[in-house]
Amino acid sequence: MTTDTEQREADPGEASAAPLAIEGASDPAKEALWTRLILPLALPILSMLAVLLWVLNISRVFLAGGKTGALVIVVIVIVAIMSGAAIMSAAPRLRTSSKLLFVAFAFMLIVSAGFVSLGPSEAKEAANAGGFIPPKGPAVATVEVDALPSLKFQATSFTTKVGINEIKYVDKGGTHTLVFAEPELAGFELKVPPDDSGKVELKAGDYTVFCSIPGHRAAGMEATLTVE
Repeated sequence: MTTDTEQREADPGEASAAPLAIEGASDPAKEALWTRLILPLALPILSMLAVLLWVLNISRVFLAGGKTGALVIVVIVIVAIMSGAAIMSAAPRLRTSSKLLFVAFAFMLIVSAGFVSLGPSEAKEAANAGGFIPPKGPAVATVEVDALPSLKFQATSFTTKVGINEIKYVDKGGTHTLVFAEPELAGFELKVPPDDSGKVELKAGDYTVFCSIPGHRAAGMEATLTVE
């Protein structure tokens, strides 16, 4: 009677045709926990975080670039994505590790660009949100505007100089605001009470200031500011 070993040695072709056994996991419970619980939960979360980080940083780059720069960046990103997709499609034998390395490099490039442009993008974002950034430096003139309880200013016209002006808004009764009608000065706002003030850089020309509280402008809280 022959043993299994002797039979395999006697018939090597039959032994090679036998299916190979797959070794089981060293810890089946741990492997089941990893493959059935941790990975199904972790992969979607990590993917969403990666997409969020990518979008956030590419947005910072767009904001830092301005209108023209953002357009150029969009073109560069589109060309880079299409070129990368074409390269990977033309090389079907490219290893998965190489593809992952390429995608990781592109991702890190965008993230790095986002961190580099963090300062400029936040400054422009703040300017776009409020539309106004107070100028730095001393004021060449001061304009005082009184908010009267009769829903009027003390005058319907004011005159000042070209350059940085300080607008002083004095409370004479009631709750009022002072804003400019010009779009380039959107975001500049003074409020009373209490007395308020702010700096604004003005060019030569006429500007309109008014109270933005509903009904106050129509009642007469509007004036012309002439810059000479």
